[in-house]
Amino acid sequence: MAYGAKRGIKTPGEYGLFDLAGLGLAGSAGIVAALITDYQQKGEASSLYTINQWAAALGDILGFGPTPLWMVVLGLIAAGALSIFYFQPITRQGAFAQGFGLLAVIMTAAPADLASGIQSTGMALPDLDPVAIEREASLSGGVVRAAFEGEGARIVEAQESRAARYVVEINVAFPGGVPADVSAMIRRGDLRGRLHNADTNETFNLFRSAGGDIVVRGDSLVIRAGVPARSTQATLWVRIEAVGYAIEEQSAQASVGAPLDWNVTMRPSSTPLFIQRLGKSYWF
Repeated sequence: MAYGAKRGIKTPGEYGLFDLAGLGLAGSAGIVAALITDYQQKGEASSLYTINQWAAALGDILGFGPTPLWMVVLGLIAAGALSIFYFQPITRQGAFAQGFGLLAVIMTAAPADLASGIQSTGMALPDLDPVAIEREASLSGGVVRAAFEGEGARIVEAQESRAARYVVEINVAFPGGVPADVSAMIRRGDLRGRLHNADTNETFNLFRSAGGDIVVRGDSLVIRAGVPARSTQATLWVRIEAVGYAIEEQSAQASVGAPLDWNVTMRPSSTPLFIQRLGKSYWF
């Protein structure tokens, strides 16, 4: 039998219902393969989470409520199946490649779901005149006073250089103790965390530091961070994911000038983490 005789190429008009179903399934399989590749390679930076954020925002506008991740995955798979009617591949191999390529384009167009590192809870002195020869700083009521030389000694009052912030201490309690390989879990994606300011719509990666502190205290993982503030009060959201535990998502009210002591207790769970993630809405 000649090579290619089993590829099932037909002339236009000869594709029946089963042929179209086979091509649709092949296109969907290409989407699934591309989804798995993107998820495995990018982890929490996967564009899949960005698409979930877009879908969740659209759902809120239309009044549908939070859109779970599984609905996004199902929608992409359906797009792969229906795309055969536009691209019209004539073989299942072509349909698979077309589905894989379609999702690759979508993932390339969608930005990675990256988040900033948690910031320090402290305050930094403002940038002063580089010709200053004497600097004395004291912090009082959010105002920095610095003395420096100009035409005679004078006192200049300047607002603290960084924006006002909410000081947050998150105590993540693990029944049975904090896992010994926390660093390895973070690298593997087995431990993830996000902190979201609903007022400014900023999101921070709890396990990537830009000055914040992460320490172990007894059975708790303590995260100290400063969250940039735009108003005196705001609603903060936190999501913690860890292998062997249920995903925790909570909110709390934060106030400028009053540190927020936030306790999050992880609940043991035998459900695989990737299954739990499919049921969550990654709106932040």
